[in-house]
Amino acid sequence: MQPGESPSTGELLAVLLARDMADGEKVIIGTNSDIQLAACNLARHMQAPRLWWISGPGGMVNPVRDHLLSTADFENIESSEAWMDLPNMIDFIDWKIHFFDFAILSALQVDRFGNINTVAVGDPARPKVRGPGTVGISALCGLAKRFYVALTRHDKSAFVPRVDFLCGPGHMEGGDSRERAGLPPGGPKLVVSPLGVFDFEPVSKAMRVRSVHPGVTLDQVHAATGFELLVEGEPPVTPMPTAEELHLLRTRVDTRATLRRKFP
Repeated sequence: MQPGESPSTGELLAVLLARDMADGEKVIIGTNSDIQLAACNLARHMQAPRLWWISGPGGMVNPVRDHLLSTADFENIESSEAWMDLPNMIDFIDWKIHFFDFAILSALQVDRFGNINTVAVGDPARPKVRGPGTVGISALCGLAKRFYVALTRHDKSAFVPRVDFLCGPGHMEGGDSRERAGLPPGGPKLVVSPLGVFDFEPVSKAMRVRSVHPGVTLDQVHAATGFELLVEGEPPVTPMPTAEELHLLRTRVDTRATLRRKFP
C-alpha cells in the first residue's frame, strides 16, 4: 500500500489520538495496544518529541522501534530509555498513578458516562464474553488525570447504556458523582471509534458527539449506539489524517503495516 492511500480504521484512530497529546506529557499503555502505541510514537515524531510513555505490563520507557510490538515484548528492553521490573511496575501503578497525565485504553463496553468494562459481557457468573480482566484498569481510570478509549467497533454491544461490569470508572453516574465517590477530577476525555469522535458534556458528563467521520451520518451513529448521545448543533466532519501524518505513521512508526492488517 502506498503512503497516499486512504487510512485504515486503525491508522485513523491512532492519528486522532496522537493529535491530542502534548509535549512533555507522561502516558501509560497496556499490552494489546497497537493503536495506542502507534499514537504515542506518532505524536513523538510530530508535536510531542518529549512525550514519555511507559508499558504497564513491561515497564519499558520509550523504546525506539519503526514497527509495532507488544509493549510487553522483551525486544523493547534494549532500546528503552529506562526499565522497571514487574513487581516495581505494579507498585508504581498502584501508588504513583497520579504521576501520569493520561492512559489510553480499549474496552469490551463503554457507557454514556465513559465507564468501561474489560471483564465480561452479560452475567459475570455466566458471561457471554470474557475479557482480559481489570489488569490495573481501575487504578488507571480512577487516578490518572484523564484517559482515552479507543474502540475498533461501534455498535450497540460496545456502546451500552450501562456497562455490565464496572472496572474502569469514568464519570460514574454523571454530574459530580465521580468526585462524590471519592475519586479525583479527571475521567474520560475522548472516545474514538470507526464512526466518530466523542467527548463529554461538562455539566452532565454525558457522552456527546464531537465529530463524525467522512461519509458517516448522525442517523448511523445514533442507530449504532445503545443510548442517547448528546448532539449540539451540526457536528463537524472529523479532519482526516494528513499526508504528512500518514507518511510518518507508515515510514517511521508502523513499517510492517500492522494497523492496516489488523484494523482495516
